Amino acid sequence: MIPPEADLLWVVEGRDGAAEATLWARRVGLDGRASYLGGGIAAWAASGFGVEHLHLISAEDLHARVTGDEGIVLVDVRTPLEFRDSHIEGAINIPAPDLRTRHTELDPEKSIFLICSSGNRSGRAASLLRQRGFRKVYNVAGGMTGYSAAGYAKWCTVCENPHGSRYFAQIAGPVEVDERRGR
Repeated sequence: MIPPEADLLWVVEGRDGAAEATLWARRVGLDGRASYLGGGIAAWAASGFGVEHLHLISAEDLHARVTGDEGIVLVDVRTPLEFRDSHIEGAINIPAPDLRTRHTELDPEKSIFLICSSGNRSGRAASLLRQRGFRKVYNVAGGMTGYSAAGYAKWCTVCENPHGSRYFAQIAGPVEVDERRGR
């Protein structure tokens, strides 16, 4: 999601962390200048500088909005194959990398809810939208995996976990039903 020519600022505790992050970035073609924020984000905030955060919502909160009268914009940033296998009715499928150009299909004045399989890709997609002026952006914590585990959708059999074990879905699988909550 980072343009290859971008300069990088690592938010790490010290020089060793910055060196390691720079090494990993260069291995994937990110060769811009790199700096680090000594003391991390805590030092930044303690110096009086502003901080932002992405809003996270739970599967339960998303379900209440999807089934309510709010008329939300839900963007599923998974691959088309994942989307075809299982998705939330009314969701728009724009794969995360495509948001660089396809963000123009979305209204920056509306609340945009982003979902992927786990929350990783949708988190990056949310950051990308924020960079492009969207302010009401929400990331679904746990993604479709959490939404399915809560009983709101069928389990996605092809969902990927690109930043973890390829066996994530087999290991995690559906969780036990909580009879008190009706799912």
